[in-house]
Amino acid sequence: MKTFLIILMVFIALRILFKIFRKPILAWLGKKAMQRFQKSFEKRAGFNNPYSTTNESETAYQTPDKSFKKARSKEKKKVGEYVDFEEID
Repeated sequence: MKTFLIILMVFIALRILFKIFRKPILAWLGKKAMQRFQKSFEKRAGFNNPYSTTNESETAYQTPDKSFKKARSKEKKKVGEYVDFEEID
């Protein structure tokens, strides 16, 4: 019985704390989720780190690697096998 009461009190205390600190907690969780989405998007798209130190004289846009262009052109050249089906009476 004691264990049940302790679990119930902890649950009620957590609920009260969440009601008090709901906005900061949700803002923090939203911020972290956006950072994760942005990181995964940048990783998939091949962007450079936006927080890296660059000189002002350097151009912000950098051309993709030649190997990347070659890989894309190879993908376009892949052609599947064509099969012609005939109807059978």
